[in-house]
Formats: sequence, structure tokens, C-alpha cells
Amino acid sequence: MATEAKSAIGTSLSRDTLAKLNIAELEDMSVTFFGLKLPKGLSKVELIDNILGASRQAAGNQEMKIVEKDTKVEVPKGFVKIRVSPGDHNPNHRPVPVGLNFRMALIPVNKDIVMPAKWLPCLQDAVTRKYTVGRDEHGKESLQAHDEHRYPFTILVDNR
Repeated sequence: MATEAKSAIGTSLSRDTLAKLNIAELEDMSVTFFGLKLPKGLSKVELIDNILGASRQAAGNQEMKIVEKDTKVEVPKGFVKIRVSPGDHNPNHRPVPVGLNFRMALIPVNKDIVMPAKWLPCLQDAVTRKYTVGRDEHGKESLQAHDEHRYPFTILVDNR
């Protein structure tokens, strides 16, 4: 049985919703969900302003849905279900920022995400070149390069 996916950030993030949280919860949200490094001692209004500003930058998240791991969920045509894994470039498991056509999204790590396939090249193209020293059959050293994903991910369902 397929279940309904929950919005990654969604449209329910509003000033009224945030006003119900205390300062500690707002500080935690700013770091956990948006990776903001804000100075201590900000007022509740300043924290809310910063969070709302960051959420507008992450408008692409409205197209992405978080689903429970290993839950059967219907993946519509033109969408993929992925899981971004922690890696060397993201040791603190922060959400991965991606940009597409002047829209930003934050893809959570270690969560199953259903998203439009148009966002997939953002992860596929985020590579870093690694160099290793190898030896050929004559024992001569050579520098070898290979690309690896900065944010390793797995495509769980591909419905492009």
C-alpha cells in the first residue's frame, strides 16, 4: 500500500508557525534545517526573519517530499526517489544545497526523498577530482585522476 509523502519544508513554514516556537527551538531549527550560523543573543523576531529568509532561498524544497525509509510510496512520472548518503565532503550530515534555475533546495541526508528528476543532475554534476599515484606495467609512476560524487546518493526508484 502506497503512503502519502510529507513535504520536505513545504508551505506550512510561516511567521505564525515559527512564533509558536521558543528561542532554543528556533536556534536549533536555523542550524539543523538551514545550516545557518547565527550569533548568540538574537531576538525571537531576528531568528524568525533569518529562518524565513533561508526558507525562501530553499523554495525548491516545495517540490521535494520526504518519505519513511523502505516505505512503498508512489513515485509519479518525471520523479525519482533518492537517498543522499553522508560522505567525506559532508561529515556533519548537513542538508545538501542544490540550485536549479535560480531556485535553491536543501536535500536532507539519510532520508528517502521523492523529487522531480530535473533536480538529479545537480547531484550528478557535483563531483570532485581525486588524484592517485599509480604504476604502469614497467614500474613507472603516473598520476591518475578520477571523479567522485561530492554527495554520494542512491537512486531508489527512477520514474523519469
